[in-house]
Amino acid sequence: MPTPLSARWLSGYYLATPLFAVVDMGLGLPVRVAPLVPEGGRLAWYAGAFALGLLARARPGAAPWVGMLESAANLTVLLLSILLPIWSFPLAAPSAGPVQVGLTPEGAANALISGLAMIVSFRRSEAAALGRGGRSGSI
Repeated sequence: MPTPLSARWLSGYYLATPLFAVVDMGLGLPVRVAPLVPEGGRLAWYAGAFALGLLARARPGAAPWVGMLESAANLTVLLLSILLPIWSFPLAAPSAGPVQVGLTPEGAANALISGLAMIVSFRRSEAAALGRGGRSGSI
């Protein structure tokens, strides 16, 4: 049975993760991982995303579930990168100088664009999984 185009595209996207890692580590632009994740954690994140690409390539039927898993994890990290500074604001020392809480305009634009992309990715993966006779419950 031929591999569906969506599964090939998804696995190719994850297998291209080393390119994203080079952009992140070389240029300092974490395009696939929220800046909240420290550099060592980003390397682990990229390795995990690459492994997900191998899984999606080996098992095309798992590709939608892989997409949902990775999108949900990315959304969680994105939300934490926004919320942790807000939650820690009361703990900031008042004499430490001005404390910025919230997003800069650039951070807000990045969060909006990447968040929407992750939600769309999750919903498309969900539709693909359920369209193939997947379960409507949890994975």
